[in-house]
Amino acid sequence: MDQQKDARPVQRRARGLQRIASILDAAEIVFAKMGYDEATTNHIAAQAGISPGSLYQFFSNKEEIALALAARYTEELRQVYGSIFSREAASRTFSLWLDQVIDALIAFHLAHPAFYILLTIPTPSMSLASLTQALPKDMQANFERGFQVRAPNLPIAQRLLCATMSVQLFKAVLPLILEAEEADRRSLVHELKIALQRYLEPLLG
Repeated sequence: MDQQKDARPVQRRARGLQRIASILDAAEIVFAKMGYDEATTNHIAAQAGISPGSLYQFFSNKEEIALALAARYTEELRQVYGSIFSREAASRTFSLWLDQVIDALIAFHLAHPAFYILLTIPTPSMSLASLTQALPKDMQANFERGFQVRAPNLPIAQRLLCATMSVQLFKAVLPLILEAEEADRRSLVHELKIALQRYLEPLLG
């Protein structure tokens, strides 16, 4: 009997986590389809197949959902960065290493279109504004660390500048890549790789 009592809170927590995950999955679809400003908690609840009241058991408003979704993205990106900027990855030839970096980041954005939506909210609240600043800074910091692994003897000032330029080039082309049809997307990704290779190989190759 005691074991059954102990199991119930665990089961409730598991169901709660599953419900949260389904709400975030639904929010990702709704944000990508409608944009952040147009999306509502009612839209998200409908996409998740639950009532708005059930949604409010876990999230007070749309902003809380966006912040939780961003936290999920941050954790997944941490794993991506850990792979593409690892010492093992840095041991590859420069062209293979650069391909892996760009392909992994583009694949993440294509798999999670709502991520770019969150980064470009037109008039974010204070909490979301700090989020839209923190995510690009995290990308910048990971590029810096990755470049240090790739070229440990590169002067710090040069490494910081290279990371800044690389991130800005990637961010500038990203909207075109996300909006393009598949054939055009491949061409844009190819051109981005050429631009970054010509810029970075003399320093990191």
